[in-house]
Amino acid sequence: MQQEVLNFCMYKGILLDKDILNVLENLRDIEVAKNFIEKIDFQYKQKIITKSFFQKNSDKVSDILLSYKGDNRKLIEEFFLSLGLNISNSEKTEDSINKIKENVGNVSVKVFQNLPKKIEVKDFVNNFRSRYSFLKNILQQRPELDNLISINRISEGSFSIIAMVSDKRTTKNGNVILELEDLTGRIISLVTKNRPEVFEKSKELLLDEVIGLKCNGNKEMIFVSDIFFPDVFIHTKKSSKHEEIVAFTSDIHVGSDKFLRENFEKFIRWLNGEVGNKEQKEEALKIKYLFITGDTVDGVGVYPGQETQLLLKDVKEQYRELASLLSKIRSDITIIMCAGQHDAVRVAEPQPIITENYAQPLYFLKNIKLVTNPSIIDIGQDTKFKVLMYHGASMHGIINSIEKLRLGKGHDSPTDVVKYLLKKRHLAPSHSLVTYTPLDGIDALLIHEVPDIITTGDLHRPEVSDYNGVTLIASSCWQSRTPFEEKVGNNPDPCKVPILNLKTREIKIIDFND
Repeated sequence: MQQEVLNFCMYKGILLDKDILNVLENLRDIEVAKNFIEKIDFQYKQKIITKSFFQKNSDKVSDILLSYKGDNRKLIEEFFLSLGLNISNSEKTEDSINKIKENVGNVSVKVFQNLPKKIEVKDFVNNFRSRYSFLKNILQQRPELDNLISINRISEGSFSIIAMVSDKRTTKNGNVILELEDLTGRIISLVTKNRPEVFEKSKELLLDEVIGLKCNGNKEMIFVSDIFFPDVFIHTKKSSKHEEIVAFTSDIHVGSDKFLRENFEKFIRWLNGEVGNKEQKEEALKIKYLFITGDTVDGVGVYPGQETQLLLKDVKEQYRELASLLSKIRSDITIIMCAGQHDAVRVAEPQPIITENYAQPLYFLKNIKLVTNPSIIDIGQDTKFKVLMYHGASMHGIINSIEKLRLGKGHDSPTDVVKYLLKKRHLAPSHSLVTYTPLDGIDALLIHEVPDIITTGDLHRPEVSDYNGVTLIASSCWQSRTPFEEKVGNNPDPCKVPILNLKTREIKIIDFND
């Protein structure tokens, strides 16, 4: 075991004195020993590990004990005892440390996770029923939908219904036929070109979305006179009493041979108040939150031939490099980070939190919060701002499904795509837009709560906008254009970081490009 520890230290460029080597050998578990050395190296940048280092820094290294559980914790306790350090009774209990970490940065998080289980057809059915019921409750509050009835009660005359779009097709004359369903039945409806405003609305309809309709007709066929969406509205925008600034980025793609490392390091130096004129440095030091919205590493095997475009071909090494970069950011900035399609988690949404299995070095950082994709985060010192964080895997499908976006180069205007998601109150309205996992009793991709801010990534272009009072922020990237991006239609505009002042609500885009 001693030789294996020495080989590991040589590989990492770490020197151990003889006393530490002997104590580590007594741990009797090579993986725990290597993990412990790696934590000392990463957290304390300590390349020469001696007995005196632990004696002089016992108050700091005691935190490492709290990252272990069960038998592994007992082994680390034995290590410290062998050095004459009794830290098991430290005043910092595990609960208190977790509480401190949970409250850092005035952040609270709502994530979407479920226990592993066999997925059955009924789970998808329940998912759709949950979605329909939620959106029906919103739509039935619209005063325009008078004489509201269910499909099985249609007889003849004028009425309103709330239904899910199960099919959509165009007639030879260019009119639109919709097949609609609710919990009581199905019916065919017609939207004619004679009603231009309604006809334009029908062109943006997606399968499986829930809408309200004013109609006339009978149980054989109904004619649509207007269409209503669940939509979101904020009538009064919030503002903070304190000067707090939020920065938004995504799609770092560490490990890619097209990762723009120098630009990203320049961004980090700016965050730390080391780059720019006096005004820019002062502004940077007011940043309290940094959102990283997915695709933090480039991953491995994400698409065919990717291995030829990787500098780091091991995803664990990619996360280690990412953690090393993020560790340079000043500790009073709370980093909130979710996964994307390139991260080492399942592709099916909601994507879980990035785990220690692949990204253990991230867990060494005390100012980072790892969340699901999507998730809802409350930030702010006094006034709480609700941020909906979603990487955006559905956005390519939305662009291809809506004519106005497809012909209008929707890939270059990410916030235009997000407006449709908000209007439909769902992050992936159609069943086939993304791979997803139905949760028990809830559709995790529904926009249950109207956010103050929604932030997305994936399209690699920065853009800010407003929709019915909701602030829309699309993040840039830190990767130059790849052949895969050309294939899917991404036209990146890298190294640009939107920042939002919560007090003034002013938004800027800071450019870190060459």
